[in-house]
Amino acid sequence: MDKLNPKRSNEPAVWLLFGAGGAISAVAFPVLVLILGFLLPFGLIQPDNIIAFAHTWIGKLIILALVIFPAWCGIHRIHLGLHDFKVHVPAGGWIFYGLAMLFSLLTVFAVFNI
Repeated sequence: MDKLNPKRSNEPAVWLLFGAGGAISAVAFPVLVLILGFLLPFGLIQPDNIIAFAHTWIGKLIILALVIFPAWCGIHRIHLGLHDFKVHVPAGGWIFYGLAMLFSLLTVFAVFNI
């Protein structure tokens, strides 16, 4: 009977956010280090260009993707790392993913008020 009605899980949604965060981190963070760590300090890119880009709708979406998805990836890694070390937080899924959701909502609010 259990095979006909399997228990629902939140794992597919969490793994989707985790995977997206890992992929975005791997692809975009080296470019961000190049731009913010080398090109901007050496004066090869003007700060006004970055600020103007951040005020466009595509810039805001990119900022959201660069902040929210890696945060979900990190929080998921912390949650699984604690589980691997046999540190079981009561209602850990609710706490960790609730914090990730709160962080995501605060980020959306902050970015759209730029």
